[in-house]
Amino acid sequence: MVNRKNSEKIIELEIKKSDIRREKAKLVLDKCVWLYFLFMITGVAGFIYGYVESNMLNFMIIASFIVLIAGTLPYITVVSKEEKYIDTLIARLKR
Repeated sequence: MVNRKNSEKIIELEIKKSDIRREKAKLVLDKCVWLYFLFMITGVAGFIYGYVESNMLNFMIIASFIVLIAGTLPYITVVSKEEKYIDTLIARLKR
């Protein structure tokens, strides 16, 4: 049988685990945003100074959007799963 004190500890640990998952997803998102801006700045600067042709610029812009989407999707899924989990935890505690 789980007493109240152990139950509170378990919930606290689950919330900390949830925070860790969210932080990991946030780190991935942060790196992808940096890559996005790096692609954009490099592509535009290279195009302006003549190092990059228009086809390569188009490729870099498309690649930057793919990187941004690839970094955003895991963050959105982790956050939505955690919100659902916390909502179920709250509903379970209210009973």
